[in-house]
Order: sequence, then structure tokens, then C-alpha cells
Amino acid sequence: MSDAPAERPNPGFADAPAEIICVDCGGRCGLLSFPEPDWGFCAGDVVAYRCGDCGDRWDIVLEDSDSTE
Repeated sequence: MSDAPAERPNPGFADAPAEIICVDCGGRCGLLSFPEPDWGFCAGDVVAYRCGDCGDRWDIVLEDSDSTE
């Protein structure tokens, strides 16, 4: 058995900002999710944010950082 990390099905790198703006109240939402230690966030990963003002949770599907769209 190898100690190498398992290969991800979608290897595209994706950025997850530390904060986003809440759509409901305009407050700041902090990132709740942690990247995988061996490969970080990848396109297609779902990350969660929580608004510090209204408490709403936002789940965002990450896109490839190299995407031209």
C-alpha cells in the first residue's frame, strides 16, 4: 500500500476566498470549509460560508481558477 495521496477525480485547482459578501444582508461571510491537506480545493468542491451578521449559511460550488468564463 502506498502513502501517496489518492488521485482526485477533478484535478483543476480552485480558489476559495476567505470571505464573501452575504446576498441577504450585505454582511461578511467567513469560510467554514478547510482544503484537503494534500491537494487544496479543486473545481467542483463545495465550500461553506457563514454570515457573521445574519447567520445565514452559503454553500458555493468552486470553479476552476483557470476558467476563462
